[in-house]
Amino acid sequence: MHWANRAAAKIIEKFPEKRKYICASGITPSGTVHIGNLRDVITSEFVVRALQEKGKQAELIWSWDDYDRFRKVPQNVPANYKKYLGLPLCEVPDPFGCHKSYALHFEAELEESLPQLGIKARFIRQNEMYKKNAYWRSIKKAMQQRQKIVRILFAAKAQEKTAEDIKNYYPLNVYCQKCGRDTTKITDYDGENLVSYECKCGFKETADISKKNIGKLAWRVDWPMRWAYEDVSFEPAGRDHYSAGGSFDVCPKIEKQVFGAKPLYFIGYEWLGITGQTHKMSGSTGVAFTSKMLLEIYEPEIIRWFFARVEPMTKFDFDLGDQILRNYSEWDALLRRNQEGKTTPQEKEILRFSSASKTQKTQAGSISFRQLAGVSQVSCGKPKQAAEIIASEGDKISPYDLKNRLPRAFAWTQKYAPEEYRVNVLEKPNRAFWHKLNRREQDNLKKLLSELANNWTKDKLTALLYSIPKAGLNPGENPKAAQREFFKIIYRLLINSERGPRLPTFMLALGKKKITALLDFDR
Repeated sequence: MHWANRAAAKIIEKFPEKRKYICASGITPSGTVHIGNLRDVITSEFVVRALQEKGKQAELIWSWDDYDRFRKVPQNVPANYKKYLGLPLCEVPDPFGCHKSYALHFEAELEESLPQLGIKARFIRQNEMYKKNAYWRSIKKAMQQRQKIVRILFAAKAQEKTAEDIKNYYPLNVYCQKCGRDTTKITDYDGENLVSYECKCGFKETADISKKNIGKLAWRVDWPMRWAYEDVSFEPAGRDHYSAGGSFDVCPKIEKQVFGAKPLYFIGYEWLGITGQTHKMSGSTGVAFTSKMLLEIYEPEIIRWFFARVEPMTKFDFDLGDQILRNYSEWDALLRRNQEGKTTPQEKEILRFSSASKTQKTQAGSISFRQLAGVSQVSCGKPKQAAEIIASEGDKISPYDLKNRLPRAFAWTQKYAPEEYRVNVLEKPNRAFWHKLNRREQDNLKKLLSELANNWTKDKLTALLYSIPKAGLNPGENPKAAQREFFKIIYRLLINSERGPRLPTFMLALGKKKITALLDFDR
């Protein structure tokens, strides 16, 4: 059984009375939302699908914790944003000037990417929930039971706390109503609705929390409070939260003992990353690779497939280098086996969870991603020209590949492909290399130029390219070796590399004018 189906069965077993199951996910938009966060939402979305396949009502909710404090300036944000530290993220201006706030700027990219991945979520902005005072009764309950909360928290930390520490603990982080920052300290609570605090800016206030919001609960209290408020049945957690003494050791106890709800079912997941990247991805530091960037080179179904084929606690990396060629090849092979009825039951489940659309079915590539990478560069990513080039090679590309794969192959070659897969046509003749050639090699090139006009079709040009280096060989010389060397010379003069796209097709795509300009050294 697929891990998502196992999780769904456990949820139904734990909450058999529920008519609707809420599966949650979310993050603090402290900076660029990287692909590590994708594992959280995809894990939850897979469980939603599994519940729905079992005939249950299920919904995915995504919480933007945009009422959290701005605690660190990322590398990709101006350094002068230190002046906003301590403000809620929703009140910090957008450093790039295109959204109403810092939070909205970093939320937007993921919200645009999720539908492309076949993920439908109900977004909840926590700043809106807190500001309309939706949680005041829960905040009051947490304040009244603060000593119970602090004992649960301190027990998990396995360290001694004094009676004074327990007495002075409050689970509410207050934002000053004058300066807006969280540089505050609660000085008194009347046991009901009145909270007194003072701020480092000098402002003091006694506020009625039933009438206005003055802050948010500490996150290890806020999290279980929202589970109870939203009636959440399932939420995954990264391995740091899932480990012994982590949040998922503490928060379910607070959910049950303080907020009176039956603790949710949860599973942990491992981190993921980018092959070769040594720094841990983090939105708050600016070291991040986003879902949008990933979608530029990988089809949505392949991205989902990466997550569907392994258990959540299995670590893996996305490869941006030549491993992408193998990934596409393996995916295509799986699709073809499925079309031929040769997939195992487990593979069928993996394919079902990999699907991003119920209306448009993914297709195996009509040509390899490797071939498409070369063609995309020669055609500059233009579908019509790419189709013509592929047709001239005797192959045929599907409309699906022209729409979905061609732009991804082109983006890969332009941004991430190793040098050996890149095609950079020279702007001017490589005279330095020409003068290193011997007389026979130069004569072979001159013969090629003189015969181009009469051999400007794929078949004739192919025959010409193979015949020229064979002519005039000395006894004992290897014809195949001579052909390979001739091709290397032409590639060096066209793209300054010894390898490249299929030479006859490549030359036809470049055109006689460009070929002549780069190979004619008698001008």
